[in-house]
Amino acid sequence: MNISKHVTRAEFEQSNVAINYGISNSMDSTQLACAVLLCEKVFEPLRANFGVPIKINSGFRSLAVNKRLGGSSKTSQHMKGEALDLHIGSKEFHFIKDNLDFDQLIWEMGNATEPQWVHVSYKKAGNRKQVLRATKKAGKTVYSPF
Repeated sequence: MNISKHVTRAEFEQSNVAINYGISNSMDSTQLACAVLLCEKVFEPLRANFGVPIKINSGFRSLAVNKRLGGSSKTSQHMKGEALDLHIGSKEFHFIKDNLDFDQLIWEMGNATEPQWVHVSYKKAGNRKQVLRATKKAGKTVYSPF
């Protein structure tokens, strides 16, 4: 089942952690509605602009999957179907930042010229347009304004 023109539900829910540990990672109808909106408002305009496939590193995460990954069990937008981690570069990052509505856009790790991956989230209402950079300091992830 497709949730947008270029994203299937299976792709949005895919998780190696879920597979490796036998954890369920399926969205309910509320989470699915959020995922559809995220794809419609961010993923599809991004893909249309660049005209190439975009790899989703991580989409939906159930509470159990998110805990196993060490994610925030209280605030993770991945658990709501509102976030994607994408394998994209600086051009795509800046396109989102400069042209699309979003809640958070995070340049994850990488270096000064290219991210290792990009986190982007979208909410039905109240998007903050928060742009951050995630780096490792003393083994911990630190977020700073981009």
